[in-house]
Amino acid sequence: MSQDLLPYTETPAVAPRVRRWSGPRLRLVACLAVIVAALAWIAIHGLSDNFVYYLTPTDVVSHHKAHVGERVRLGGYVVPDSVHRTSSELTFTVTDGTDSMAVSNTGSVPELFKAGQGVVLEGALGADGRFHSDTVLVQHNGEYRPPKPGAPPPNRTDLSPGS
Repeated sequence: MSQDLLPYTETPAVAPRVRRWSGPRLRLVACLAVIVAALAWIAIHGLSDNFVYYLTPTDVVSHHKAHVGERVRLGGYVVPDSVHRTSSELTFTVTDGTDSMAVSNTGSVPELFKAGQGVVLEGALGADGRFHSDTVLVQHNGEYRPPKPGAPPPNRTDLSPGS
């Protein structure tokens, strides 16, 4: 007997079941979409203000990116021979190699502060054209070299070994 003459025994293919998005499943997917969109919005807008860590003197002097009284961070290098200390403030000039800006600092100054050092200052631009700072952050290479045994720590000559 030939195979063509065999009776047809296969069942007809059933159309696939179509899933409908309704009821609790639709609410769950909608809630998850809202949560993901909210987290994305928070991440994008929350981080966008933190991308500019500091302005340079060129940004402030030439491009006018800071306004009088606005709190900003100013970064650059301390110009050699520009550091002068009075009883209540420290004045110096900061440069980025293109423009320079006079700075008056009334806050504390780290021990690593010196002429030629990279600094980031927090403060506001004054009406007098000076940057009035209350916080000085000093950039350094992060290299730690402990003092030799028995030697006092650097910049701390007032400490004597064994005291």
